[in-house]
Amino acid sequence: MDNPAIYSHRGASAYALENTWTAFRSACELDVGIELDVQITSDGVILVFHDDNLKRLSGKNLKISEVNYDKIKDIIIGKRGKRKSSAERIPLAYEVFQWAKKRAIPLNIEMKESFAVHGEGPEILAAMLEGVGDVHLSSFNPELLKKMKELNPEIETALVAKRNSALEQITDMHWIDSIHLHKRLYSKDLLVNLKSVGKKVRIYGIAGREQVLKQLSPIICGIITDHPARIKKMRSHE
Repeated sequence: MDNPAIYSHRGASAYALENTWTAFRSACELDVGIELDVQITSDGVILVFHDDNLKRLSGKNLKISEVNYDKIKDIIIGKRGKRKSSAERIPLAYEVFQWAKKRAIPLNIEMKESFAVHGEGPEILAAMLEGVGDVHLSSFNPELLKKMKELNPEIETALVAKRNSALEQITDMHWIDSIHLHKRLYSKDLLVNLKSVGKKVRIYGIAGREQVLKQLSPIICGIITDHPARIKKMRSHE
């Protein structure tokens, strides 16, 4: 596939705090897609945040799936030592989705494990995504993706492969449309096998200087990177 789509990991996270409005606006300025993570609170509010717990970015030991939104909506997030000067809060997923739709920004939405413990989480997300546009869902959890496919058969689902993922298991997952591979798992043999079962592939963990970028397989449809500007610069020199 010529010129696979570029997705900025957690927004333009090499240039701004991950999964924040600043990171998303920076990605928009680079004219690339956005990969982001979604979590759901105990009262069913979907947020854009990577970790299950707020501790790393807020210093507060709170598990998102176990608290109501009101308890965390005003929390300031930032890297350690920089929180006092930060004005960032956790974005609401609905607002980010609608913002991206208006700007025709492709979204790679990774569902985190809080959705596996919230009984209505998949239904809430599926309703929220109606009419959003160019979007696909990814997860390490194949059962979450299966549920989303049942709720919305038209949406693309992408399994984030683990090191011990078996091709036979992936083949049996008819509800999985594509595979997300870390660059360390990238191999010609695996790609040949995935092509044989009709799965597209996106690769992640890309910094922009990897040798693999010079000879990408035709089934690679996307690159997920912290450094989208590097990938674009490399392409401009080809």
